[in-house]
Amino acid sequence: MTRIFLVDDHALFRESLARWFDGQPEFRVVGQCSNVEDALHALAAGGFDLMLLDFELGDQRGSEVLLSSRAKPFNGKILFVTVGMTRAEVRQALNHGASGVFLKNNGPELLVEAIKKVMEGDTWIDPKYADYDNDHPMAETNRRVKFTERDRIVLRCVFDGLANKEIAEQLRVSESAIKASLQQLFSKTGVRTRSQLVRVALEHFRRELV
Repeated sequence: MTRIFLVDDHALFRESLARWFDGQPEFRVVGQCSNVEDALHALAAGGFDLMLLDFELGDQRGSEVLLSSRAKPFNGKILFVTVGMTRAEVRQALNHGASGVFLKNNGPELLVEAIKKVMEGDTWIDPKYADYDNDHPMAETNRRVKFTERDRIVLRCVFDGLANKEIAEQLRVSESAIKASLQQLFSKTGVRTRSQLVRVALEHFRRELV
């Protein structure tokens, strides 16, 4: 069962969605709120697997919650459920670790599909943004980036879940050398964290893992 926390400043939409989830045995709404402050408290408390987060929360932005989630020990997923976002906002959200963007004008059956995909570790991009990959700078970047053999080895180790020290021991180099290699990979792929590196590499550089 997927435990869900709802964040939306439109009470009617939020409560209607909560009631709909009540009839779905594979999902359970464990909490809901309407603003950034309460959402941040929810992140700190934990106890859920997925946050469905509106992008616009009155005068505030859901992106504040997303950014804070990266600094907290939050292991769940965040899926934006919103009226709309610009392509730049979608790009920024995904780069900061969001699991996707779902538009409110879609039906609940599609939301179920989106949630299942996200909980499996994939990214959900609303059909409106179907050409996102072509519009995303990474679409051009992945044609230009060249990985060294060291890059490929370190990348495979990251995928295997090895820590920097373990990678260093395996390659018989210093831990600082591995940190430098990771920084090179971050720079080449345009990411800031190991989790982002894994996601972007899977989506755009899978050939380098062969």
